Amino acid sequence: MARLMLLNQFKIMSLLDPENHTSYCYYMDILTEGVQKKYAHVMEMISGEEVTTEVAGEVDMILAIFSKIERSMAQLTEGAREELSAGYHVHFTGFDSSSNIEYHHFTYWNFLVRHRETEMQNTADDTYNLSLHHYRQMMLNYKPYEYMDLLSFDEIRNVCIGKGNEMEMLRPKNLNIVEVGSLQPLQVVKESGLGTKE
Repeated sequence: MARLMLLNQFKIMSLLDPENHTSYCYYMDILTEGVQKKYAHVMEMISGEEVTTEVAGEVDMILAIFSKIERSMAQLTEGAREELSAGYHVHFTGFDSSSNIEYHHFTYWNFLVRHRETEMQNTADDTYNLSLHHYRQMMLNYKPYEYMDLLSFDEIRNVCIGKGNEMEMLRPKNLNIVEVGSLQPLQVVKESGLGTKE
């Protein structure tokens, strides 16, 4: 009976999350065929770990940012919308369910979608999906505008991640700092700021 319930759950997930359809089919095959040796893979997928309040709050904030960007863009001219869409990630690209870092974020977002508690779907048709790291930088960029009803063209640009800069933003930067009283520079690795002008 438990096997049948899990099988039905994976069928539903494969419909809700087409990007990971192949993975869900793999789990369904394990359950359908009763391959006990592979049950551990299924159990990893339905891990008993909980989605923390912190993770849920972070997802809620990310969705609120993209919702405000969407509403703000609707108020701009068609030319301005096209310019922003061409140069910046203005659409939510979802979370990576196969990532250990993003899995709980995906789980909570998927829960919200399933229960219609958010209308924010993965609407992007970009070839590059944003990562949680990018979303967190957007949250930092968004802070000065948090209490504004709508964002202007320039404010949207300041919040969003520029297209073509995604990988560069994930690379660490080396800074040489000379320690007081020493002639030898210290090397410090600094994570570069996403979307910030340096």
